[in-house]
Amino acid sequence: MRRHFPLLLLVLGAACAGETPTIESDLSVASAGPDRPREMLAQRMARALADSGFRAEFRAALDASTHPEGKIHLGRFLRAENGRAARALGAGAEEIGRAERLEAYFPVPSHRASWRGGLDVLVGTIGSDAERPIGYDLRGQQHLLDRSGPPAVPVLAVVPLETDFGPEGAGPSMEMACQDCEPEGGIGSGGGGSSITPGLYLRTSHLNESFESWLKGSPEIEVLVLGQKGSTDSLTRYQCAGNFAPGAYYFDQNSLDWSGTALLMSQTQLDAYNAQHPGQAVRLFFMEDDDTSCEIRANNTDLRQLLTAVDSLVKGLAGGHSEQSATGKAFRYFAAAQKLVSVVASAIKTNDDLIGNAVEDVTTTERYTGYNWIIKGQNGRTNGYVKLEMR
Repeated sequence: MRRHFPLLLLVLGAACAGETPTIESDLSVASAGPDRPREMLAQRMARALADSGFRAEFRAALDASTHPEGKIHLGRFLRAENGRAARALGAGAEEIGRAERLEAYFPVPSHRASWRGGLDVLVGTIGSDAERPIGYDLRGQQHLLDRSGPPAVPVLAVVPLETDFGPEGAGPSMEMACQDCEPEGGIGSGGGGSSITPGLYLRTSHLNESFESWLKGSPEIEVLVLGQKGSTDSLTRYQCAGNFAPGAYYFDQNSLDWSGTALLMSQTQLDAYNAQHPGQAVRLFFMEDDDTSCEIRANNTDLRQLLTAVDSLVKGLAGGHSEQSATGKAFRYFAAAQKLVSVVASAIKTNDDLIGNAVEDVTTTERYTGYNWIIKGQNGRTNGYVKLEMR
C-alpha cells in the first residue's frame, strides 16, 4: 500500500498555516528538472498556484466549466482577461501557443470533489499513456507519480488536449460525432425506451487494461461497427456505441469490467447491410477514444497492421454475420475481406488507442466463461473479451 496519508497531512497542515507545502519522501523525487515544454509549463502552473489569488481564479474557471469532468482549455484560460493568468505564470507567447494544445482538470473524481482552492494540490502531467506521470508541488519540485493509481493529495492534470471545446466562448462541444447512428430506444444502461429494439447487443465486456492513464480521466470505450464501403475493398462505419451514443447505443465503461444492455446494431440495420452487401461481414472494432467521438483518429498503418494480424490469426474469419439458426437469430463468425479504413487526421489531439477487432471465440483456442467473442489487438494479442447476444 502506498504511503499517501502522511503526504496529505503535511500538505493540509501547511495550508492551515498559510505556507507553501513541501513534499518530502512520500513520493519519489525526480533527480532532474523538467526537460520538455509541457512539463515546464506544468511546473510554472504549480508555482503560480502557491498564490492565493491565482488559486481562486483557477478554482473559478473550473467551477464555470460545463464539461462533465470539469475540464478547461488551458490556452484560453491563460489568454483570458488580457492574459492575466499568463502573466502570473510568466508564460510568453511560445508557451501560450503550446497551452492551446493542452487541457487542465482534476481527472480523479474524489480529487475533483475535495479540492476547494487550497494549497493541498499537485500539478501532474503525462504525454502518452505508457509514460510515468510526473507531478510538481507548489515549490516547483518534481516528483514521480505511481503509474497504477493516484496519490491521496489532489492532482491537477495538465495534459494533451482530448476535448473538442467548440468555438471560443461557447463551451465544450458534446455533440455526438456519429450523426448516422439510429436514435432508437431500448432497455439497458442509457436506453431511451421501455421496449427492446431487435438487434445485436453487447451484454458484458472485460478489458485486460484500461488503455487510459488515471491522469487522463475516465476512458471513452467505443465499439464501431465497420462494414464494406460501397463495392470497394475498404471499410466504413455503419454504427457506433459508447458514452456519447444516443438511446440504446449508449454504454459507459469506466473500469476493466462492464455489464448491461447496449445495442451495437439493430436488426433493421443488419438486414439492410446484408441486402446491400450480400456475402460481406461486419467487423466489431473496439477503441479508447481520445479524440472526436466515433471516428478513428490514429496511424492508418498501425490500424491496417492490426487488422492484417487478426485476419491471419483467425484465417480471415474476423467478421460477424447475423443468421437464422434452429434456436433463433444468431451472430456468428464470417469472413471479413476489407482491411482499409479511412482514418481522420488529427492535427492537435492525441491518437485513439486501438483496442482491437472482436472475433468469435470458436475461431481461436481461447475460451472465457461467460463470454463468446474475444478482442484481438496488435500482433494478435488478446486485449479483452465480450459477450454478444442477438435479441
